[in-house]
Amino acid sequence: MNYEGWRELIFGQAEDLAPTDVEFSDGSVDAVTTTNFDYIDQALADPEIHQRYSPEQIGIGLQLIYSNCCSNLCFCYVQAGDDDRRVQGIRQMKLLYRNYFDRYCTQPVNSVGNDFEGWLGYNCYMLWDFFVLYPGNASPAMTAAGLEVMADALTRTNDNSLVSALHGLGHWSLEVPEATTIIMQWQRRPTTTNPEVLQYAAQAATGCIQ
Repeated sequence: MNYEGWRELIFGQAEDLAPTDVEFSDGSVDAVTTTNFDYIDQALADPEIHQRYSPEQIGIGLQLIYSNCCSNLCFCYVQAGDDDRRVQGIRQMKLLYRNYFDRYCTQPVNSVGNDFEGWLGYNCYMLWDFFVLYPGNASPAMTAAGLEVMADALTRTNDNSLVSALHGLGHWSLEVPEATTIIMQWQRRPTTTNPEVLQYAAQAATGCIQ
């Protein structure tokens, strides 16, 4: 299957269909292969996705890619290719924040974790909860790449992206001290004045987050 056909199957689902109800008749669509990993990388940088599909469809597509409850695609990040390829793919996730979360997740953050803006908002906040990458199943280089993605997200000014990164760093801080360091560095020069986000950062630094 070429990229365009894969893209349509991932992002062209009906807007009212729950991602967990999507079924792929062709097992190759969500198989853990370097080809699918390449297609994921391409999708993160693909401007046509924003023209062809609605935000609801894009949210479903991202759930299909990143939630292990919806497909096997997320396992590409920990199983496909060699360590160098996986590190490359993890770093590419910076575009998930820049091209998707910053663009679509614009709802004001008034209460962290209590109000999601569709599947996109859910994906943004919960990404590092349901994503398969975590320090316990990653090489040192892959772990460093994950931290790099979250640190890059903290350079953004979108409160939803900031909360997403803080959420992930908070979880990782219990196993990786560098995660706490990244949070504390951001606290010294935060990119938001939102008190909810600032309070959440203080909580994330302790590793005790929801």
